[in-house]
Amino acid sequence: MVALFILTTAMAAIVQLTAVTASQRRTIEQRRTALQEVANQAERIALLPWDETAADKLTTWQPSTDLATALPRATCAAEVTDEPGTPRARRIRLLVTWPNAAGQIVEPATVTIWKFSAEGSP
Repeated sequence: MVALFILTTAMAAIVQLTAVTASQRRTIEQRRTALQEVANQAERIALLPWDETAADKLTTWQPSTDLATALPRATCAAEVTDEPGTPRARRIRLLVTWPNAAGQIVEPATVTIWKFSAEGSP
């Protein structure tokens, strides 16, 4: 009877450990996909002309197929801030936010890039 109790307790602990591990792996994969999305978008924005990165033109983007598959309720956003000083610069913060299984918004995947005006460059 004691052996059966110990075996049952050990099996319950293993099942719980497996469930936690699967949940953590899913969370890590979701974050990796979101980070890949913002990194890819940052590369695209780096290639855009200065005028295309204005705050009124750059507010969001369509998620990639990979992101839409991994995080169907994810939202993509861009925050553009004109920085004072010379040379003219813009700070562009890219965010991907999504809710977890409980419906709570998790910490967003973000990246910030700076875009400088080509005016006055050699």
